[in-house]
Amino acid sequence: MKRSNRSARGRAVGVVCAVAASLSLLSACSSDDGDDTSSGAKESESASQQDQASNATPTGRLNEDQAERKKLLSATKVDWDKAARTAEKEVSGSKLLDIELGDDNQGNPEWEAEVVASDGTSTDVNIDAVTGKVSGSTTDKDQDADDKKENTDKLAAAKITAVKAAETATDRKKGKVTSVALDDSDSGSTVWSVDVVTPATWDKTSFDIDAANGKVLNEHVDKD
Repeated sequence: MKRSNRSARGRAVGVVCAVAASLSLLSACSSDDGDDTSSGAKESESASQQDQASNATPTGRLNEDQAERKKLLSATKVDWDKAARTAEKEVSGSKLLDIELGDDNQGNPEWEAEVVASDGTSTDVNIDAVTGKVSGSTTDKDQDADDKKENTDKLAAAKITAVKAAETATDRKKGKVTSVALDDSDSGSTVWSVDVVTPATWDKTSFDIDAANGKVLNEHVDKD
């Protein structure tokens, strides 16, 4: 009887040890699986973040002004000089005073030009920047003699053309011309102010070009 009891106890101890060993093995496997899963998740998350970073586009980093320039220029089919000639034809015998790319009431690109007749009267002419057609023109009836003289004096002081001024600007900075305007500088001289937008960054560079001799007086990059 005693021998039988010892044998039974021996078998019981063996079973207990086997169960304990199995539980220990399961625990170890569970722990390993948990570590592998955590590590895999971290690697997956890191890979996802890298993919997102690599897929980031310059457009996502454009500020409001840059995005607006991109939108307008991407849709524009008619360059400034062609629009300027169209505006001058709208008013017989007129010359360009200024032109700038903007948008109409529907957000479509539009060239807004001002031309001056031989008597100094100015007329605003809008040209569709996609079709090149005149979309409207307005002449302010309240222009007095001083206003007209100021216009004719500016044009008389310009010894170089708007086209030449624009070429001077784009020789310095490659890009698309979005504005050309005959104006007075701080020093009192007459200048062509020319804006050039660089498509690679959509930054705008503004030039002041002496209207008498074509020299670049000022150059400023607007990144805002």
